[in-house]
Amino acid sequence: MEKNAPIHDEILDFLRRQDNYLVTAHLSADGDAYGAALAMAYLLEKWGKRYEIIFHDRHKEEKYSYLWGWDKIRAGERNWPQPFDAAIVVDVPSRSRMGDPAALLPPPERCVKIDHHPIEEEFTRYSLVDTSASSTCQLIYDMLVRSGIEFDRVLADLLLSGIMYDTGRFSFSNTNRRDFEIAAHLVSFGSQPNQIATHLFFNHNFQSLKILGYGLANMESYLDGKVCVICLPLSIMEQAQQVDIDELSNYSIAVKGAEVGLFIRQPEPGFVKVSFRSKGRVDVNKIARLFGGGGHIHAAGCRVTGHPEEIKQKIIAEIRAQL
Repeated sequence: MEKNAPIHDEILDFLRRQDNYLVTAHLSADGDAYGAALAMAYLLEKWGKRYEIIFHDRHKEEKYSYLWGWDKIRAGERNWPQPFDAAIVVDVPSRSRMGDPAALLPPPERCVKIDHHPIEEEFTRYSLVDTSASSTCQLIYDMLVRSGIEFDRVLADLLLSGIMYDTGRFSFSNTNRRDFEIAAHLVSFGSQPNQIATHLFFNHNFQSLKILGYGLANMESYLDGKVCVICLPLSIMEQAQQVDIDELSNYSIAVKGAEVGLFIRQPEPGFVKVSFRSKGRVDVNKIARLFGGGGHIHAAGCRVTGHPEEIKQKIIAEIRAQL
């Protein structure tokens, strides 16, 4: 019997009995969040269930518009239908990371959570959490296989997109053998990794590429080269599309000899977003949690009120303590 088979069966049995679902994911939804939420919506669609996909984010990211169900996502709205009879929450370890949709959750006994982040809060009766998984889409794949749903290219694209995003095109340290086994199966349904990679990683607009160049040209080094920081001020962020500059998070750790990379940006006055990357010696999840965020040992993030320079110095002090 596969590792998570008992909880798979328990969740699937619950999903078959319920109707009128909320499907949601974390703030600043990324490729794994989109793929996971839409894959679960696809299952509900096939089972004839009613559902709404609701994200906290101000708008949907255009780069994911190639995915089935993208047009069904409601983002940036506050006039939401309620109440919901059940909820599926994906790729999020706590209610605080969901934003406004957290207020729409039904009681815990009618909520399902599927996630690969370390547990921060128990807020659902049904919980599939496995931190050894590279992505939430990896976990959802195994559950959908067990559900008996018929796979096709539409579903394959959803799942492969999430896996490819969270593994950085199978290049991050979280990539494991299971990812390649799943990818091989999904490709058999016509999913094209090269096309998905183009959508996810090589589809920047002209202005965003120039901003990537600005970030690299102004990269800073601290602690004898062990920490590299890319910082985008408000004046630059006003010209950027957030989703198109996320790659700077990975460039921040690409420098030889660097142990930790920080991508700091100021999307609005008095508010800072930080993405952390680590080669393993520093647990950036622990540091991010000190600032109200979280994630994984090698990749994490936080959203903080304050001035970028002040926050940067506080984070570097925490990194110095770990090193």
